[in-house]
Amino acid sequence: MTDRRRDSSEPLEREDRTKRGRTGRERTDGGKSTGDAFESGDGSHHPGPPRFVTVGDGIVNPNGNEMEPRDDLAPWNPDAEGGYAWRVADAPPDSRAEPTDGPVAEFVPDVPGVYILELEAPDGVHELTVRAFPDSEADGTEPRPRIRLEADVRGDRIELLPNATLSGRISTAVGGSEDMEGDADEAALEVEYYVDDRDDLAVASDGTIALEDVTERARIYAVAVTDDGRYSLPDALEVVPVGDSADGDSTARDDADGDGVRIERPFEPPAWVENAVVYEAFIRRYPDQSEPTFETFADRLDHLEKLGIDVLWLTPFLETKRGFGTPDELGGPHGYHTTDYLRVDPDLGTLAEFEALVDACHERGIRVVFDLVINHTADTHPFFEAAIDEDHPDHERYRDWYRWEDVEAREPDAYFDWGEIPNLDHGNPAVREYLLDVIDFWAPKVDGFRTDVAWGVPLSFWAEVYDRVTSADAEFFLLDETLPSSVEMGGGRFHAHHDDRLYSALETIGNAVATDVDGVEEETNAVVDAFTDSVLESDGDSPDASLVLDAVDERARRGGHLSSLWLTYVENHDTDRYLSSYGRDAQLAAGAATFTLPGIPMLYAGQETGLRKRREPMNWGEEDEELLAYYRRLVDLRKSHPALQTDADLERIEYGTETDAAVAYARADPKRGRRVVVALHFGEGAATIGVDEAVAETDLLTGETVVRNERDGPGIRDESDNGADRGMAGEESTFDRTISVETAVVLEVDE
Repeated sequence: MTDRRRDSSEPLEREDRTKRGRTGRERTDGGKSTGDAFESGDGSHHPGPPRFVTVGDGIVNPNGNEMEPRDDLAPWNPDAEGGYAWRVADAPPDSRAEPTDGPVAEFVPDVPGVYILELEAPDGVHELTVRAFPDSEADGTEPRPRIRLEADVRGDRIELLPNATLSGRISTAVGGSEDMEGDADEAALEVEYYVDDRDDLAVASDGTIALEDVTERARIYAVAVTDDGRYSLPDALEVVPVGDSADGDSTARDDADGDGVRIERPFEPPAWVENAVVYEAFIRRYPDQSEPTFETFADRLDHLEKLGIDVLWLTPFLETKRGFGTPDELGGPHGYHTTDYLRVDPDLGTLAEFEALVDACHERGIRVVFDLVINHTADTHPFFEAAIDEDHPDHERYRDWYRWEDVEAREPDAYFDWGEIPNLDHGNPAVREYLLDVIDFWAPKVDGFRTDVAWGVPLSFWAEVYDRVTSADAEFFLLDETLPSSVEMGGGRFHAHHDDRLYSALETIGNAVATDVDGVEEETNAVVDAFTDSVLESDGDSPDASLVLDAVDERARRGGHLSSLWLTYVENHDTDRYLSSYGRDAQLAAGAATFTLPGIPMLYAGQETGLRKRREPMNWGEEDEELLAYYRRLVDLRKSHPALQTDADLERIEYGTETDAAVAYARADPKRGRRVVVALHFGEGAATIGVDEAVAETDLLTGETVVRNERDGPGIRDESDNGADRGMAGEESTFDRTISVETAVVLEVDE
């Protein structure tokens, strides 16, 4: 089986940024080509892949939906002047459900089963399958299934091979929708297949497809379902006839998986990001502060190259209400209040100078991610000014571009107390058409998008954006900010998600161990504090450092897509500095957690140099050299050791310690036969951790000897989950080896 990814080379050449889509048309720097290379789906108004929902919840997009993602039904490639209407063409017996009126609609199924909706559009009538599952009796604590769909060509048929998981355990289906084999204590799993409504293909009851029927590219979706109604996010495969290459050539391909077809995985992340290290730079505070521009930013790229950074996430650099001169009490000059989506902030430089910065990054092998802010605009954006001014010649047009709490009182819909950034109305096709143009403009200039307030933009729109940009460039990367994080963002919407659960666990542990921290006066920022306090709830009162393992387990329990990646971080521009809040020891341990647990580790500018305020300028020339050297070692080890790579396993191990501020776990790469044990201590001083693992004596991070390999050491309490099974929890016990750990230790295991 093949996928649409390739490994990156260093440096990244300028021509690598020219995008070629399935059409093979080159894009211009303006994001449009004479051949209109940017298209969603097949270029029609068809509303995209089948939808999978729960009865009663459905597909809705209400005002005030502050804590959950929105969703709707919408035409792709929307035409603001076109006419659209939704209706139910087929439904389960006894259903009375109907979509709401309007070109962008809501729909709440009232009976479990399969619905066929029709969208009447200017280019014809399009069908969309909506599978509604029963409202599960599970209360949210039971794990949600996950599925990975494989395929193999056998004779004259393509055999679909679904692998499903529940509670982290893999079970394999015999084929079709037969029960999947699993542990006795697990609910039975079945698999359902759906072909994209745009494709003329059929899956037989035995889970196979006739090879002769594959005459055009087609997409197949698989969903795993428990007997009590829990269902997975869909996984997808594309079957592509030989000769259906991206540029339309009919030449046979060497990467075909069988006689006449190849199999592609459209939901896989780009290969270059899977083991990357990300750096978030607060763009107006990172360069030399005497002249903070794109040009002086480029002068500081040597720092990132020496640190080993692969991906640079730039906070917004477009024209903004919150540019230079914004006081600290308003968040400083952060740029999240956009006033022009197609113009860079002139105080930072020109578009050409920004592109030169991207080129300079590429010369160092660093990809650039654009912070896309399309949930809202600033209240000084010309669109909003027209919307609230009845005398403005474009008032009638732009009034409908925003969501309103009270349209007559000119009170816009906004999250929390963010009154100065009114929410756009993505239920208006004109808004979607405009935002797609914005995306088309910026996508060729960067390597990916980090999407701000992604939960405020409907899932249907993100599905279209994903299809649109990855069809044109299979290496394009999409990262969502959804807090609390939502697994619904995975599987054809985003490749990676902010891991707020791990961040929250690190906050809980830090708060428990913090003593007399030599920090700074507490900052006050109503926007940031209201946001983080509202959505990032504590994992509980327990200060046990094993919370970091529970946070990772949550990804599987909640049903995260098996291809989804998770951005792990200690802090970012919306949080207080971990160093000032919880102290140096805790910060070092927390940083090590983000680099040694599964995920994409991220550093926020200044974390590695000792900054203590959320958005203060970089301390060039006054860096904490010891801290910087520590993070360089972490980056080097994360990138060089196979047991710390993305596809390496995380293992809970038996360990004993005298403190709740310590934890131990293992990472393993069975393919290469490499395994490490990681020990973290968030408290002051040194902790002793006992393990029954054949660990080497030398710490891979420091080169120091930290292990004693005999059993005659002092008794240590066994705090591992497995200790209870051995009847040792809280009792005196002896382990084969004892580890002395101040903050973080990584030890090779001799298997």
